[in-house]
Amino acid sequence: SSEVEKFIKNLSYVGIGTIIASAFTFSYNILAGRWLGPSEYGTFTLIQSVAMFLYIPMLLGFSTAMVKYNAEKIDFLRQRSIISTTYILVLLFTVVSLLAYFIFSEKIMAIFSISSEVFYFAVLFAVLFVFYTLTVETLRSLHMIRTYSRLMPVHSAILFFAFLVFVFAFKELSFKSPLYSILLAYGVTGGIILAFLRKYLKPEFSREWAHKLHRYSIYSLMGGISSVLYSNIDKIFINKYISVSYVGIYWAYNYSFTTMILLCTTIFVTVFFPVASMCSDKMMLFKRIKKITILVVIFGWPLAVSTGYVILKLYGGDYPFDLSLTLLFATAGLCISIDQLYGQLLNSEGINGIKVTSFAAIVLALVNVLLNILLIPQFGLNGAVTATIVGYLSSIGIMLLNRKRLGYSN
Repeated sequence: SSEVEKFIKNLSYVGIGTIIASAFTFSYNILAGRWLGPSEYGTFTLIQSVAMFLYIPMLLGFSTAMVKYNAEKIDFLRQRSIISTTYILVLLFTVVSLLAYFIFSEKIMAIFSISSEVFYFAVLFAVLFVFYTLTVETLRSLHMIRTYSRLMPVHSAILFFAFLVFVFAFKELSFKSPLYSILLAYGVTGGIILAFLRKYLKPEFSREWAHKLHRYSIYSLMGGISSVLYSNIDKIFINKYISVSYVGIYWAYNYSFTTMILLCTTIFVTVFFPVASMCSDKMMLFKRIKKITILVVIFGWPLAVSTGYVILKLYGGDYPFDLSLTLLFATAGLCISIDQLYGQLLNSEGINGIKVTSFAAIVLALVNVLLNILLIPQFGLNGAVTATIVGYLSSIGIMLLNRKRLGYSN
């Protein structure tokens, strides 16, 4: 059908843009890890992990709610009202969050076991991440996939070349060089997107849409908090129980053995969620996702292992090869991909669907945190990856067990 043709065309746009962008991002990550070494690379990773906790009260799940309702119907006035209301709410919550962070800065630094320098960089990272995420999600919500695809390589090119400038021109060979680069990329790309969105941004606030966005965002927020928790708590605990150098080694393995499979999944779900939100036949979509999942299991694991080994070698001798970590991270990549596929489908269902994914995410987070506490002191990095795998399997199981309640059969 014409809709399928449009979906495939948008998928090709995102695929091309993602592949070009990934070439720059790949070079950026490899060079950062290789030149900085595990300690500085670990500090850079730790800042990002802390920032992912700090951005939660700023965004509060409103970006996901905006995509859901904006993508449902192409109506300029309706979409402008939704976008403007979302931006006003996010700006308000960001300002309030910043005031709270500076008032309770000492307690926050104690909770995360970080220095004041790491804390302030994490706050700045969180603000620019919210700005970038909100603008990018707005493009997706408007089905502006071609524009989105063109800007992805722009973002990654800024990221890569700015990093080279900071290293060679400013002689900044520390965690600050990749950090400044990513902050610059977020700011510039977000500013460019705002120029495209200017006709949708008006100083108007809709109480009706604020209520609808808030109702959906509550469940999105629950899933978002859980997502941040299970995606970053392992690095926090590794820093606490072992050292920041092992955070760098852990992230190098994570990037190496999950990048290729998650790259393919990300390309798909970027286009899939807005389209699925418009589609009334969710049963048909469930059958398609089930078939894709089988392909992911068959081809994903050997892809992750083979490409991951090559990528890890590029990091250099400071990141030694470990077979058990290799197999565990490849398995984790599979679990994350499958969880994303079913999660995006259920989120497109509306309130009932996102209730299930939120509950699944909460269970994932609880299982992940508990196992991190139990396994990292005993098994180190292997324990952290095992906690991730078991957590994602729990989440996938919950979503599949609830498929009949949502109207999906086998």
